[in-house]
Amino acid sequence: MGDNLLEISLARFLIRCGMIVYEIGIPYMDKRYQAAELTLLQETCKKMCTPMPRIVEKPDNYNQIQRMRELQPDLAITGMAHANPLEARGINTKWSVEFTFAQIHGFTNAKDVLELVTRPLRRNNNLENLGWTNLIKIQKR
Repeated sequence: MGDNLLEISLARFLIRCGMIVYEIGIPYMDKRYQAAELTLLQETCKKMCTPMPRIVEKPDNYNQIQRMRELQPDLAITGMAHANPLEARGINTKWSVEFTFAQIHGFTNAKDVLELVTRPLRRNNNLENLGWTNLIKIQKR
Protein backbone atom coordinates (compact mmCIF):
# COMPACT_ATOMS: atom_id res chain seq x y z
CA MET A 1 0.00 0.00 0.00
CA GLY A 2 2.05 2.89 -1.19
CA ASP A 3 1.89 6.62 -1.45
CA ASN A 4 5.34 8.02 -2.13
CA LEU A 5 6.40 6.67 -5.58
CA LEU A 6 9.45 5.00 -4.05
CA GLU A 7 7.60 1.69 -3.93
CA ILE A 8 9.33 -0.10 -6.83
CA SER A 9 12.86 0.90 -5.87
CA LEU A 10 12.24 0.23 -2.18
CA ALA A 11 10.84 -3.23 -2.96
CA ARG A 12 13.84 -3.98 -5.17
CA PHE A 13 16.24 -2.98 -2.40
CA LEU A 14 14.39 -5.05 0.21
CA ILE A 15 14.32 -8.10 -2.08
CA ARG A 16 18.05 -7.69 -2.58
CA CYS A 17 18.40 -7.72 1.23
CA GLY A 18 16.53 -11.05 1.41
CA MET A 19 12.96 -9.94 2.05
CA ILE A 20 10.07 -11.55 0.22
CA VAL A 21 7.82 -8.84 -1.23
CA TYR A 22 4.41 -10.17 -2.16
CA GLU A 23 2.84 -7.03 -3.53
CA ILE A 24 3.68 -3.47 -4.43
CA GLY A 25 0.80 -1.01 -4.28
CA ILE A 26 1.51 2.21 -6.15
CA PRO A 27 -0.90 5.10 -6.73
CA TYR A 28 0.33 5.76 -10.25
CA MET A 29 2.97 4.18 -12.43
CA ASP A 30 4.09 5.78 -15.66
CA LYS A 31 6.06 3.00 -17.30
CA ARG A 32 8.01 5.53 -19.37
CA TYR A 33 9.68 6.71 -16.19
CA GLN A 34 9.57 3.45 -14.22
CA ALA A 35 10.71 1.12 -17.05
CA ALA A 36 14.33 0.94 -15.90
CA GLU A 37 13.28 0.35 -12.30
CA LEU A 38 10.84 -2.41 -13.35
CA THR A 39 13.60 -4.09 -15.35
CA LEU A 40 15.94 -3.91 -12.36
CA LEU A 41 13.18 -5.36 -10.17
CA GLN A 42 12.72 -8.31 -12.53
CA GLU A 43 16.47 -8.92 -12.71
CA THR A 44 16.79 -8.70 -8.93
CA CYS A 45 13.96 -11.20 -8.39
CA LYS A 46 15.56 -13.59 -10.86
CA LYS A 47 18.99 -13.21 -9.24
CA MET A 48 17.59 -13.67 -5.72
CA CYS A 49 15.38 -16.64 -6.81
CA THR A 50 12.27 -14.95 -5.45
CA PRO A 51 8.92 -14.50 -7.18
CA MET A 52 8.18 -11.20 -8.87
CA PRO A 53 5.85 -9.14 -6.63
CA ARG A 54 2.39 -8.34 -7.85
CA ILE A 55 2.28 -4.67 -8.84
CA VAL A 56 -1.09 -3.05 -8.18
CA GLU A 57 -1.69 0.43 -9.53
CA LYS A 58 -4.39 2.45 -7.75
CA PRO A 59 -4.87 -0.32 -5.21
CA ASP A 60 -8.28 -1.24 -3.91
CA ASN A 61 -7.70 -1.30 -0.18
CA TYR A 62 -10.40 -3.88 0.56
CA ASN A 63 -8.89 -6.36 -1.90
CA GLN A 64 -5.38 -5.69 -0.63
CA ILE A 65 -6.46 -6.41 2.94
CA GLN A 66 -8.07 -9.65 1.80
CA ARG A 67 -4.81 -10.69 0.11
CA MET A 68 -2.90 -9.76 3.28
CA ARG A 69 -5.15 -12.04 5.30
CA GLU A 70 -4.30 -14.87 2.94
CA LEU A 71 -0.55 -14.19 2.72
CA GLN A 72 -0.05 -13.17 6.37
CA PRO A 73 3.07 -11.07 5.74
CA ASP A 74 5.44 -10.26 8.58
CA LEU A 75 5.24 -6.57 7.68
CA ALA A 76 3.12 -4.21 5.60
CA ILE A 77 4.48 -0.83 4.58
CA THR A 78 1.33 1.24 4.38
CA GLY A 79 -0.19 4.67 4.66
CA MET A 80 -0.99 6.02 8.12
CA ALA A 81 -4.73 5.60 7.64
CA HIS A 82 -4.41 1.84 7.28
CA ALA A 83 -1.74 1.13 9.87
CA ASN A 84 -3.93 0.85 12.98
CA PRO A 85 -6.59 -1.41 11.39
CA LEU A 86 -3.84 -3.70 10.09
CA GLU A 87 -2.08 -3.73 13.47
CA ALA A 88 -5.41 -4.68 15.08
CA ARG A 89 -5.52 -7.64 12.70
CA GLY A 90 -2.07 -8.77 13.82
CA ILE A 91 -0.07 -7.41 10.89
CA ASN A 92 3.04 -5.40 11.71
CA THR A 93 3.08 -2.09 9.84
CA LYS A 94 5.44 0.69 8.89
CA TRP A 95 4.17 4.06 7.69
CA SER A 96 5.17 4.63 4.08
CA VAL A 97 5.35 8.38 4.61
CA GLU A 98 8.41 7.86 6.81
CA PHE A 99 10.37 6.82 3.73
CA THR A 100 9.46 10.09 2.04
CA PHE A 101 10.96 12.22 4.78
CA ALA A 102 13.83 9.97 5.86
CA GLN A 103 17.36 10.50 4.60
CA ILE A 104 17.40 7.24 2.64
CA HIS A 105 18.76 8.23 -0.74
CA GLY A 106 22.15 6.84 -1.73
CA PHE A 107 24.31 3.97 -0.60
CA THR A 108 25.42 5.61 2.63
CA ASN A 109 21.87 5.52 3.97
CA ALA A 110 21.07 1.87 3.18
CA LYS A 111 21.36 1.01 6.87
CA ASP A 112 18.76 3.67 7.68
CA VAL A 113 16.27 2.03 5.30
CA LEU A 114 16.77 -1.32 7.00
CA GLU A 115 16.42 0.31 10.42
CA LEU A 116 13.09 1.82 9.36
CA VAL A 117 11.79 -1.45 7.94
CA THR A 118 12.81 -3.63 10.86
CA ARG A 119 11.82 -1.23 13.67
CA PRO A 120 8.22 -2.52 14.04
CA LEU A 121 9.43 -6.12 14.04
CA ARG A 122 12.08 -5.40 16.66
CA ARG A 123 9.61 -3.38 18.77
CA ASN A 124 7.04 -6.17 18.88
CA ASN A 125 9.72 -8.75 19.53
CA ASN A 126 11.00 -6.68 22.47
CA LEU A 127 7.46 -6.26 23.84
CA GLU A 128 6.92 -9.99 23.65
CA ASN A 129 10.24 -10.60 25.45
CA LEU A 130 9.04 -8.29 28.23
CA GLY A 131 5.90 -10.38 28.61
CA TRP A 132 3.61 -7.73 27.13
CA THR A 133 1.84 -10.16 24.86
CA ASN A 134 -1.53 -8.47 25.40
CA LEU A 135 -0.34 -5.44 23.42
CA ILE A 136 0.51 -7.47 20.35
CA LYS A 137 -1.62 -10.03 18.63
CA ILE A 138 0.36 -13.03 17.47
CA GLN A 139 -1.43 -15.03 14.82
CA LYS A 140 -0.68 -18.69 14.47
CA ARG A 141 0.34 -19.68 10.99
